[in-house]
Amino acid sequence: MPALIGGFGKINMNENTIKRYFSVEKESNTKTESDLRSKLGPYLAGLIEADGSIAVHSKDSNAQKYRPKILVVFSSADQPLAKKLACVTKAGTVYNKKNAGYVLWQIQKTEDVLKIVNIINGYMRTPKIEALHRAINWFNDFYNCNINCLGLDLSPIDSNAWLAGFTDGDGNFSITLTDRKKKGNITSKRVQTFFRLEIRQTYHRDVSVEQGGASYFTILSKIANYLGVNLLSRTREQKDKVFYAFMVISHSAVSHVKIINYFDRFPLYSSKYLAYKDWSYLVEQTRLRAGKVLTQKEILEVEKIKSQFNSKRKSFDFSHLDKLI
Repeated sequence: MPALIGGFGKINMNENTIKRYFSVEKESNTKTESDLRSKLGPYLAGLIEADGSIAVHSKDSNAQKYRPKILVVFSSADQPLAKKLACVTKAGTVYNKKNAGYVLWQIQKTEDVLKIVNIINGYMRTPKIEALHRAINWFNDFYNCNINCLGLDLSPIDSNAWLAGFTDGDGNFSITLTDRKKKGNITSKRVQTFFRLEIRQTYHRDVSVEQGGASYFTILSKIANYLGVNLLSRTREQKDKVFYAFMVISHSAVSHVKIINYFDRFPLYSSKYLAYKDWSYLVEQTRLRAGKVLTQKEILEVEKIKSQFNSKRKSFDFSHLDKLI
């Protein structure tokens, strides 16, 4: 995620704004937040935990103070999703950072941040809950709010849309078409389908035991167990730095069934939804072939899908966003 935190300006809150939020408009706001929380809370929590950040000024810092902010980064292709979320929640502003190659949903107004906090509170599953709790404590301390810091969502992975949001941020679908060989000679082609989640092993700040600790091991293990696959670790060197990550990779028919059942219940909303539809179609075709060799017609179909898959896609249909509330 790009370095985006900072430069938010001084705190200049009108007390009447806070009072109005918690009194005059409290009933309607509570109803709106309750509806959004039930329909969007887990998905939005997963999305923020994958590609978002919650910026909170440290009480011990002498730097210019700012109110808590929430930032979510999208690929340029996913601007329709960013705008849809801003519209549905009536929170924040979407900025298209064309030169940087991404879109930013910036939630900055106090009433907007409080709305999102209340929507996702209780649905987070990763160490990033630490940032949410700091934001809540900030509002409780400085604006006399009375928001409870709810703990990690320990419900089964397939009980809500959290994994869909997390996948829209950090997931990846892939298709490979490789040669089948016999005695060194190419005899046919083989199509393979994969789903992958990869995330750093450790959160960048201290996280209490009550908040689940700083390691992503627990949540990635839970996802791996749900899919029936192994949890893998990866070490990557870049110049003088070493990066450590956990990976969950689905590559078998059994785990693919779990994925399809899940995303058919809790859909993706980013452009990854389009990749998922192509991916799941090929998974089904592989099942129907039952081990038979790919025909030339089937090979051409796979090649066509691959030619417009993921980053190669040039045409985007976001009609699936109509289902988002």
